[in-house]
Amino acid sequence: MENYPLPTELASSPFIHSLPPDLDNTHACETAIGYKFSDPWLLWEALQAPGSWPCLQLIPRYGKGNVRLAIVGDRILDFLLALKWYPTYQKRVAFDELRNQVTTNSSFNAVGNRMGLARYIAKAPGTDQVSPKTMSDTVEAIIGAVYLDGGVEAVKVVAANLGIEV
Repeated sequence: MENYPLPTELASSPFIHSLPPDLDNTHACETAIGYKFSDPWLLWEALQAPGSWPCLQLIPRYGKGNVRLAIVGDRILDFLLALKWYPTYQKRVAFDELRNQVTTNSSFNAVGNRMGLARYIAKAPGTDQVSPKTMSDTVEAIIGAVYLDGGVEAVKVVAANLGIEV
């Protein structure tokens, strides 16, 4: 098992000893999505649903779970779809239709369920199931984490692995 340094904020947290010492869950998710992170803590953050135990116990940076990464993922997918649309010379409405076909909560929920991502998501205490919204946000967060870790080309590979056409 490789040893990855903790982000500085986590290393100073009094709760860090309660986290798993390795990132087995994160590594298993890497296999599922077909991408090996240089910084697996990005994927760890992407898998934290808002209100999950690590998010509640750690530091403000992680308090909202994967929300920040989901925003990044949503925007990078919009960017890639805009690049796909641009050379077509179609009207703006064509871009909006393309975006509505690819980046809906229901489509991301279906992607996450098809890929079995629920088993990797840290859920809020007392929650047994991953809601469609949480699954959708997690798929977007994974895309955001991949972008921050490996850039646009890595996102294209992972999106293809997940069946997201960008």
